[in-house]
Amino acid sequence: MAWQLQYTSAESGPTGRAGFQFTAETPGLPAGTHARAGLYLGYKPPPGATITPTPEQARAFPVALAYGPLDDGLRVLSRCVYLGQDYSGRYGNFLGHALIVTPAELAGLRPVEFWGAEIWADSPAPPGTALPEPGELVPGRLADPESLGEWLVAGGDAAYMRLGVLLDVVRHTLDRGHGRLILVAEHLDGIEDIVRWIAVISYSLPWPSADRLSFITYSGDPVNAAQIIVGTTPDVWIPAEIDATVVRLADPPDSASGAAGGQSTFTRFTRTIVSCWRSMDLAAIDAIAELCDTAGRAAGPEAAAALLALCRGDETVTPREQAAVASLLTGRRPDWVWRDLGGAVDRMGFELASAVAATAPDGLAKRCAARCVVLALGDRDLPPPARALPPGAREWLAPAVAEALAAARDLHGLSHVIRVARSAGIAVPYSEVERAVRALVGTGAAGLRAAIDATPREARDTLITAVVDGLESATPEVRESVLADDVVWALLSPGEWPHAPRTTASLLLTGVRRGRLSRVEATALLMSLPRRADHDDADDADYDADVPDRALRTLWRVPPSPDECTALVERLGPRIGSSSTLSDLPTRAYLAVGPDQQEAVRLARLVADEVPGYAAKDAEAVLIIVRTAGADTPVRAAAHLDRLTELTPEVDQTLHARIRTALATALARRSPMYRAALLESTSEHTAGWLTGEWLRRPRPNRDEQLALLEIAIRLRRTGKIISNLDAWARERANAWSLFGSVDSRFKHDAELSAGLDELKNPRPSTAFRWGRKPRDSARPDTGETAKGGEG
Repeated sequence: MAWQLQYTSAESGPTGRAGFQFTAETPGLPAGTHARAGLYLGYKPPPGATITPTPEQARAFPVALAYGPLDDGLRVLSRCVYLGQDYSGRYGNFLGHALIVTPAELAGLRPVEFWGAEIWADSPAPPGTALPEPGELVPGRLADPESLGEWLVAGGDAAYMRLGVLLDVVRHTLDRGHGRLILVAEHLDGIEDIVRWIAVISYSLPWPSADRLSFITYSGDPVNAAQIIVGTTPDVWIPAEIDATVVRLADPPDSASGAAGGQSTFTRFTRTIVSCWRSMDLAAIDAIAELCDTAGRAAGPEAAAALLALCRGDETVTPREQAAVASLLTGRRPDWVWRDLGGAVDRMGFELASAVAATAPDGLAKRCAARCVVLALGDRDLPPPARALPPGAREWLAPAVAEALAAARDLHGLSHVIRVARSAGIAVPYSEVERAVRALVGTGAAGLRAAIDATPREARDTLITAVVDGLESATPEVRESVLADDVVWALLSPGEWPHAPRTTASLLLTGVRRGRLSRVEATALLMSLPRRADHDDADDADYDADVPDRALRTLWRVPPSPDECTALVERLGPRIGSSSTLSDLPTRAYLAVGPDQQEAVRLARLVADEVPGYAAKDAEAVLIIVRTAGADTPVRAAAHLDRLTELTPEVDQTLHARIRTALATALARRSPMYRAALLESTSEHTAGWLTGEWLRRPRPNRDEQLALLEIAIRLRRTGKIISNLDAWARERANAWSLFGSVDSRFKHDAELSAGLDELKNPRPSTAFRWGRKPRDSARPDTGETAKGGEG
């Protein structure tokens, strides 16, 4: 169904009013069509044309043939011609004649073909006329492909270059959905050249693209025209910033394009179409259009052009283009495609060969399936075929499988060859696979899982032994990379290879990293391997007796938690003492959480009972913290501190320092009287480090400084002077910034006040040395009842 409309200026239209209006139409026009079609019915004379033309001059004005889609799936074809004067004698009148059609009416035609068609009216019908249905639409004679080909030949190389430029611009505009192409005629009456260019472009595009290609052959206002291609005359002003590609037909095509002029810059589709026009191979253009049967697929024309190139033996089709061709081969394809593609099988990449194998007729499909197998055998990044080949193809490809196995350079490549061969149904020589695994496992790579999975069950034990032999002589990095596979780890049970310590150690370390083993479990298995202490090097010159110790150092690089260390001691007991790495673990655990924490103390009790050697000494040092805290008198606490001092040469120095700090911190919370009694009972060495810890504490507050001052005074009164504490006290006594606090604290204790005065003004007769006491000195009560005013 199609309808006609006419639009012009009339003295009295169908509604009785005067002016521009729709004056005639085909009955039954769909509602709302007038407003939408009106966008295509307008005319503005060229600026350089005569203002008051005669009727003959008016007929020479440019004709505006326009085409575009309407919202409801209909299409509009319109033709506007200038008439000159209207009924009142005013100039500016024109006739707009529109055809409202469905895509079915345009089947097999390009809209631009209706330039010069006989259906167009040159003068308006009387207002109110019921126009007939258009009937069969017969195109004009200007825009047929043969005459256009002759016109391009006459234009020479420049014409073909311009075609490439215009075609690329239009394709890009259609793909991105915005932008326009403005064609500027060489002169006022050069609109027919614009029509020819629109026609050549329309014939070059597949129908779905040509159907979306709106155009107008002439517009006096190209800035506001809505069509994709807009023709105009050279005297019309066009601003520089317009969102459009402006091509002036009077200029050479390379400068008009605004891009590089060489044809090599064009896309595959554009190069192919230009070549077809050069040779007038219109059948090839039709073939590309036939392939592009899916509307809206942006890659369709490019893929179709590449497919045509493949069919014609072109060896320049790139892998990326072949991938686009593969996406085009879904659905039904013309028979000539399969016939011509048969000659391109040896040039096909994997993706295209797979697509042809899945969609082509049986004979070509089998050849492409075999092509996929050949490509996959040589490229491990390609997947194996989805199904087995027919028997004849399997026999033909058996030598190719043998060559691929021999050419494999690593386990990954070897396992890939096995997967491809098995998927294709080709027999695999497993004896060759076994020899290859033994040789290749030492080079390192993934792929062992597939190689083992591809081996018959009865041959797997032999193959796994070959794997272990290869891994044992490989580098640590290679072993770790191969053993990282979960399935491989499960196949090589850690306890089954005592003759291969390197492989076992790597296997255990990998298992811990992957969370399949705890460090305690792995340590127990490592301790079961022969070590330097119990291995006769003369029996096996290749045996590396240091492997277990190295593995233990790697395994416990991160300090253990006390709970983890407790589990290890409970499992191995005294055997921990046979390894320096394991003997250090309890100490590292104490340091990790702090030796005064409950979990560290619990671990120390267990170690002291179960583990011999210096680990027991470190544990005893940790336990001194709780023993000191639990002592019921300062004298007993002092005995524990002196024991810590005795252990100094035998205990880890970092741990020893942390314990001293923890003890000093805990004892600093005791009363000055208790602390003084404690210091009086310790050895000189112990007293020195304990007071040193107190004095090194950062930024002691006023109470702590007063407590230390009181301790120094009490020790002086007993005749025991600790040099570092006494020196500090004398300095503070003579330079105390808040001395009122001192007086306030000591004024109710005559002995402390006297001691303070003595600190300020020491007398030789009372300046006691270590171990010398006045005869009348008396030691204070050493029980907790002597704490007095604690704090």
